[in-house]
Amino acid sequence: MSLELHKVLLVLSIANSALVRAALEVRIESVTKIFGDNETLFEFNFRLVGRQRLLNGTVIIHVDLDNEYDVSNDVLSLRNGEWESTNVAVNFKTCKYMALIYDRYFAVSFKDSNIPKSTEACPIKKGEYYARNVEVIADNWVQYTKLGLVRSILVVKKDNVVYGGIDVVLVLSQKIM
Repeated sequence: MSLELHKVLLVLSIANSALVRAALEVRIESVTKIFGDNETLFEFNFRLVGRQRLLNGTVIIHVDLDNEYDVSNDVLSLRNGEWESTNVAVNFKTCKYMALIYDRYFAVSFKDSNIPKSTEACPIKKGEYYARNVEVIADNWVQYTKLGLVRSILVVKKDNVVYGGIDVVLVLSQKIM
């Protein structure tokens, strides 16, 4: 082969690799309900089902979830056997959290669910909401997360008192699309 042909093949392979998009593959390892400090007003009753470990269950909201409550979401990464904070942590009033975080990063995973998006209802009325066969889609998380074991802790608070939440451990790995 000539040197020119090698150059052409090199350029084509570089151009082709630029078309490959990185995305995340997610496996839910565990899901744990967080109880309130004094009372639990927001119950996250989820379990993992099947070989795919899909999330199924309900969220029971005992009072209207309005802007009097703060929703915080902290993401931790497992490093050297210890959970360490990452640069991903948010704390917003309910409606802002739903619009900026839930709608953008999580709602796409809840295809068979009646959990409202911020555009549908904010505040979220008290009641029982379901989610079936949730497979976490994290294609738009790539720039924010690290690969490996990741822990996401979502807590609903009012005046620094916890009223419920959920602790989810995920395994994030890279997939080539």
